[in-house]
Amino acid sequence: MPDEFKYDVFLSHCAKDRAVVRPLAERLRKDGLKVWFDEWVLKPGDSIPAKIEEGLEHSRVLVLCMSAQVFGSDWAQLEAGTFRFRDPLNKEQRFITLRLDDAPIKGSLAQFLNINWRFIVVRTCKFNNPSWGAYGQN
Repeated sequence: MPDEFKYDVFLSHCAKDRAVVRPLAERLRKDGLKVWFDEWVLKPGDSIPAKIEEGLEHSRVLVLCMSAQVFGSDWAQLEAGTFRFRDPLNKEQRFITLRLDDAPIKGSLAQFLNINWRFIVVRTCKFNNPSWGAYGQN
């Protein structure tokens, strides 16, 4: 475990949700956080699993962006990859679940209090610009 983390937040999401997660990544970065977001970190020729493992190891918080697309992907591998953050003995790293839609939460993740991103975005858009859609787009 590193003494100082290279990243404040690791955003775990599936490729189909990237357009929804990107504004969150940009907002976190604008607010001064160091964000591990695949588009910003992965370069051609990188070993994707190795870079993800490195990013997780050097991140203070894992934000798992949950959606129907995530639950439809290789779920067992994804859930196993979050174990170190969900381990109650790990006091240095945090685990936050972020709901992108209303898909039922599967497996052991159902025990965690989550943040409903869709509700937050809809409320923010409603107050900032009533003509915006659910994810801040016209």
